[in-house]
Amino acid sequence: MTHILRVLIVGGLAALAVLSFGLGMAHNAAAILGPAHLLLFLLAIVLYLAPTGLALYRDSESLGWIAALNVLLGWTLFGWAIALGWAAAGHARGVTDQQPVHSH
Repeated sequence: MTHILRVLIVGGLAALAVLSFGLGMAHNAAAILGPAHLLLFLLAIVLYLAPTGLALYRDSESLGWIAALNVLLGWTLFGWAIALGWAAAGHARGVTDQQPVHSH
């Protein structure tokens, strides 16, 4: 989980750096919107691919199917929600359903 936190922090700092650079380069109000639109577009792409990223992070057995569903039907919101649920609830590799054995 700390890896995701690091990625989010670095990504946020990079976004702030791009935005501050863009604001510094802007000469009028219309020029300010260019970097803001770019950041919004990148945020939309990250959110759109969140189910695939979650499946990749969890090393899901159905990564290919989740990615295909996300890319092909994610725009319907129904397909995106199904892909997100599948990625969150699906079986991950290396995880067993065995109960721990307690000794008395």
